[in-house]
Amino acid sequence: MSDWVRLGGGNSGCCGDPAHKYGFHRPGGEVPVTDYSRRHEPGRPYNMNWACAGDFYHGRKPALLAYHARVLARLMANDPALSMICEFIGQPYADRPVYYWARWNGTSTLKRYTGAGHDTWSHISWWRSRANERAYLWVPAGSTPTPTPTPASAPAYPGYLLKYNENKYDANVKTWQARMLQRKWHRIGVADGYFGDDTLAVVRAFQAEKRLGAVDGIIGPKTWAAAWTSPVT
Repeated sequence: MSDWVRLGGGNSGCCGDPAHKYGFHRPGGEVPVTDYSRRHEPGRPYNMNWACAGDFYHGRKPALLAYHARVLARLMANDPALSMICEFIGQPYADRPVYYWARWNGTSTLKRYTGAGHDTWSHISWWRSRANERAYLWVPAGSTPTPTPTPASAPAYPGYLLKYNENKYDANVKTWQARMLQRKWHRIGVADGYFGDDTLAVVRAFQAEKRLGAVDGIIGPKTWAAAWTSPVT
């Protein structure tokens, strides 16, 4: 939002704004599973406290409208630098209606918005699972957006469950511990390859935070991969 304000725009409402009762403006835990914002993001782990939408006021000023038009054009062209953006509602063209764009409708699909407002501002939503990724929305015409870092890919899963065993060294346990230390889970202590009490506590806490299914303290395929691919919170 600060980037937009520096360009002369305004804030009409952002993450967690109490005026919004549903959708991506609300934390995931404050809307039911039937809410459209949760139905369209099934199976992706995310922090239920995250809200991830902003309303960017342009006041129909031509120079500011041009920025919004470029954002919508990039979304429809499936610009990988904006792959964390999943929804756009706005009127970036003075002679056209308010449009609704959503990734789940297909990136090239643009619909006329049937709700109210959004004529002097644009609503833009992030996927909740990628809410900590910065999107360079307001780039000048002809410039190249700064690329958004992609999550690291996980090394190959060992092919067996990593379980509590404080007396047996396992190089794969050490690999997972080292990655979690990089993510600042310092309760592990050191990456020594031994699956002891501290590692067990971290595995369970990590599984709960990332909503990886059963909080069983076992490093299976999901818990292994999430150490590299899930957002750091």
